Amino acid sequence: MKVPTQKLMFPALLLALLVSACSRQVEVKIGVVAPMTGSLAHNGQDIAHGAQIAVEELNEDGVFIKGKRAHFSLVIEDDKASADEGKAAAQRLVDAGVVAVYGHFNSGVTIPAAPIYAKAGIPQMSASTNPQFTRIGLSTVFRIGADDIEQGATLGRIATEKLKAKTVFVVDDGSLFGVGLVAEVLKMLDAKKINSGKESVTPTTVNYSSLMKKITDLNPEVIIYGGDEPVGLGLLKELRTNGSNAKFLVGDGLCEGSTIKAAAGNADRNFFCTVAGVPPSWLSGGAAFIQKYRAKYGEPGAMSPISYDGIHVFAQAMQKAGSIDPAVFVPELKKDSFDGKIQGTIEFDAKGDIKDGTVVIYESVGGKLTEVSSIF
Repeated sequence: MKVPTQKLMFPALLLALLVSACSRQVEVKIGVVAPMTGSLAHNGQDIAHGAQIAVEELNEDGVFIKGKRAHFSLVIEDDKASADEGKAAAQRLVDAGVVAVYGHFNSGVTIPAAPIYAKAGIPQMSASTNPQFTRIGLSTVFRIGADDIEQGATLGRIATEKLKAKTVFVVDDGSLFGVGLVAEVLKMLDAKKINSGKESVTPTTVNYSSLMKKITDLNPEVIIYGGDEPVGLGLLKELRTNGSNAKFLVGDGLCEGSTIKAAAGNADRNFFCTVAGVPPSWLSGGAAFIQKYRAKYGEPGAMSPISYDGIHVFAQAMQKAGSIDPAVFVPELKKDSFDGKIQGTIEFDAKGDIKDGTVVIYESVGGKLTEVSSIF
């Protein structure tokens, strides 16, 4: 039986249209890497979720790069908050053909992994705060947030100018982030001639009884902690169990609603923290982000808005350069400004640091983190 010509033409035409559409589309793979398992998994999930919302927006809005519609996708890796695992994850991302990477979370992982991306010419953007990240001489590193020089100074100012403390005890958890943050805090305390004590511990060997004795002997009005959540929460609970009402100040390792909840009432008052990044509440674009995030994942963490903006910055750099080739669009990141939907205008200096980085201060009021706008 002879098949009508028009019936043969329709599938052929459809196939031709599909082939044509595919030829006009460019696939853009972006790596996201952070601790997705373990005690810091909530931070990694926050980062991945923020990045995912950005990718969905880019695909929905229709981003064209040199006449071709770009389809963005994420390649997510777990670095387990380990330098060795982080380097292995970095190599997997390079092998997967990503053209840009957002990560890692921990400074002690971000920095060792950086040379792997640099060797492949792939840009690495992170909110890791240790100043060393942008001072190791790599042209592919970008920090999308203030560093510990700013954050540590802010914590020191809260203690001395807001809380008027005359005696301060400082603790770090031995991590690159914790040690670096505390170093900047101590510079501020020394400059103001504040009576202070200092102790460095490690998560696996911390002796809270011994630490409590040293703190009790000094009887500080303020305790400043630099590091991640496991030691920080343990220290806070031990302090309150021992009857200390000292003000507890921390950096962005513990500036999360989930941290306050996990503290089980111990962080409901006398708790201050900082985040090196602008909160969604500051700009109109942030409201839309929060709405989308809540509908899909629940309440956004401190790291979610920053990774969200980071993915958008990568996409804008590719558009401006007219290419997804890192060799072409990476120079664009250091010579132009970008539209951060949450952070506003984003620019990077010659080192890759964000210009005019912001540190936001929060206080726990009745167990809810509340932004403090006029603390000084």
